[in-house]
Amino acid sequence: MTTYRDAGFLAEAFINFLCLLGWSPKNDREQMALAELQDAFTLEGINRANAVVNFKDPAPTPEETFDPKAVWLNAEHIRSLSVEELSARLLPIVREAGFPVDPAKMLKVTPLIRERIKLLRDVLTAADFFFVDQLPSYDPLELIPQKGDVAMALNVLKRAREVLGETEFKHDLLDQALRAAAQELGIKAGQMFQPIRVAVCGRKNAPPLFETLEVLGRETSLARIEQALEKLQ
Repeated sequence: MTTYRDAGFLAEAFINFLCLLGWSPKNDREQMALAELQDAFTLEGINRANAVVNFKDPAPTPEETFDPKAVWLNAEHIRSLSVEELSARLLPIVREAGFPVDPAKMLKVTPLIRERIKLLRDVLTAADFFFVDQLPSYDPLELIPQKGDVAMALNVLKRAREVLGETEFKHDLLDQALRAAAQELGIKAGQMFQPIRVAVCGRKNAPPLFETLEVLGRETSLARIEQALEKLQ
C-alpha cells in the first residue's frame, strides 16, 4: 500500500483500482468516486476470474512499475480535482524534495501541469524548472529552432530579451508581443517560441509558453535568456 502512496497515487484512485480488480459496474464505468462505488456495488457484479495486477520492480520509470490501468485511473482522478485541492496535495511533495515553494506559487503552477502528470510525484519532473534557482545543464543545440540555425536562435533570444524587458508579464500581452517579434524577424511563431521555451525551461517539452513566462516572472525569464545566449556564443 505505501509503495503506491509514496509513488504519488491518490487514495481514492487506488481504492477505485482495487474495486475494479474483482468487480465491475453494470455500465462498465471505470473512473468512480468512493460514493459512486458504494452506490453501484452489487454482488452480481463480482468477477469469477482471478484478478491480475501488473507490477514490475525494478522498472525503467516509476510509472512503468505499476499496472497501466492504475496509473490511468490516477491520472483521471488527478484531473478531476480542483486546482486548489490538487495544489494542496502537490505542495508537501515539492517541499519534501527541498524546494521552499509558497502556496501562492504552487497554486499558479498547478493548472499548467495538471494535464501533464499521472502520479503526484510527477510534479518534481514536470515542474522542477519553476522551483530551481539555476536550471540543470542542457544541450545548447536544443535552442536552435526547427529548420533554423545558431544565428536564428541568437536573433530570437536577443529580440526576446528586448521584448520581455518592456512587455507586461500577462498572457495576452506576451503572446501579442512575441508573435509580432516573430513577424519582424521574418520567421514562424514556432521558431520564435522554441528557443525561448528551452531557455526558460531547460527543455522543449514544457507547459504553454506564455503561462510559463507569466509564472516565472520577468527577472527569472531574462536571467535564463542571458544564460542561453552565453551557451550559444
